[in-house]
Amino acid sequence: MSSTPPSIGSSQAIVDAEGRRYAFADHHCFACGASNPIGMRLHIELSDGAARSEWVVGDDYVGWSDKLHGGIIATLLDEVMAWAPSSFDSWAVTAEMSVRYRASASPGERLTASARVARRRRRIYEVVGEVRGPDGRLIAEGRGRYLGATPSEKAALKDRYGSPPGTRGE
Repeated sequence: MSSTPPSIGSSQAIVDAEGRRYAFADHHCFACGASNPIGMRLHIELSDGAARSEWVVGDDYVGWSDKLHGGIIATLLDEVMAWAPSSFDSWAVTAEMSVRYRASASPGERLTASARVARRRRRIYEVVGEVRGPDGRLIAEGRGRYLGATPSEKAALKDRYGSPPGTRGE
């Protein structure tokens, strides 16, 4: 994917459309939550319509022959793709996603996953993404449709997971 637009925050804190910083309370998400003891603990950088994360493959995530399990590659890709709509003040969930695997990854490799919103129609976000190895080789690419939360769902999510600005040293 091409150059990343300026940062608007991360999966720990985001700057909203009015310039207010909004922190996320820790949660148990397998991919991006810090409180899940077996999770990936991804830190996702956010920019305008895009998301990016780097992650080092651990031995606990292999499939066969010491290669990263394809489901974990899909999880990494899906997570950055789901976070890409964040700059539109949207909490999005996967409606559908396709993955095309191009190369394998091994324990110890630092992978870079990136995604961007390619098209937006109301609450539907069409997102494209990719995972690359440390040498730049394409590991996987994906396309998906993500459904943004309704205003009432968004308010409930912010109440559940959000921390007011300044409460976590932000």
